[in-house]
Amino acid sequence: MRMEIERRFLVDGRSNKPWRGDNYDNIVQYYLDEVNIDDGQVFFNGNKLASSDVDLTQITTWRLRDYGGGYILTAKGERLGASAIEYEWEIDSETWGTLDLTGLPCVSKTRYYWRGVDDLLWEIDEFEGVLGGLIIAEVELEDEGQEVIIPNWTNLELTHLPGWSNASLSKMIKHSKLN
Repeated sequence: MRMEIERRFLVDGRSNKPWRGDNYDNIVQYYLDEVNIDDGQVFFNGNKLASSDVDLTQITTWRLRDYGGGYILTAKGERLGASAIEYEWEIDSETWGTLDLTGLPCVSKTRYYWRGVDDLLWEIDEFEGVLGGLIIAEVELEDEGQEVIIPNWTNLELTHLPGWSNASLSKMIKHSKLN
């Protein structure tokens, strides 16, 4: 188990973009609406995705991520403040190729990595498709009270605002007339 502690911020992308550089990933994330867990095995549409010896009953979000040829299954618990439990498993390309992801809630984005003056690593997501123009920056912390120097190109803090997670955004797209 890993405790993910992160702060998230809306970014106004109309000005300079100091985070842009050679360090980025193109990412497509799919949110699974139905995962079956049987005796520590995690299944999606009959495909075994992972094995786990931990209690997964507290998981609220299941995500599959394609980050340019690498594949990861992520399980996240409910977010309390800036914190949520998180589990990850690598998915091999053979298994990935058997998955029918058609119609699942999904977001596409370019993720840039930028090191702040306090040496913390920021991940800046520039969304694509119907979310094009939306930019969200996040920084992972060791604990919720950790000091962080907030870059001047960030705006509204989203950490404690509901509806701004990637999962929420993907479901908004799926259930809107935008997709």
